[in-house]
Amino acid sequence: MDKTHLKNLFNKFEETQDKKDKSYFEYFKSISALSVALIGLLIGLKASPIPNQYAKFAFLITIILIGLCILFSLATRFYEVTAYKQEVQSRKLNISKYVENPAYNNLQIDQLGKSWFYKFSEILTFSCLLLSIIALIFYVYFLEFYPSEIIV
Repeated sequence: MDKTHLKNLFNKFEETQDKKDKSYFEYFKSISALSVALIGLLIGLKASPIPNQYAKFAFLITIILIGLCILFSLATRFYEVTAYKQEVQSRKLNISKYVENPAYNNLQIDQLGKSWFYKFSEILTFSCLLLSIIALIFYVYFLEFYPSEIIV
């Protein structure tokens, strides 16, 4: 196989990996930003007073779930830092292996692994986001359509 062609393939592969990683982290960055904006909007536009206990409970659950969504999306975004650290370590190891035996170690491919914590954070980000939307729907239902307590 031609080394120039192989080098070109590796360069394209690295470009594709970089694009994938960039879009992945930008996606979680947008989830974090939207969640922070939504929590601010909800608190700023909260009905005062909230007419019934069900609506109060749904509002509290919504705020908690959006807060957890922010927390888990930030944990997922921290994986970017960890991945770069792993990449540096992998490149150092590849260079030292190559220096030791260039003929044997001239083709080096490494796959960086994602820890269970980041996978778990990713799943919980989406779960909390989905549950917060459902809780928000219940909040609006209890606020607008559910008969409120009669205060005499």
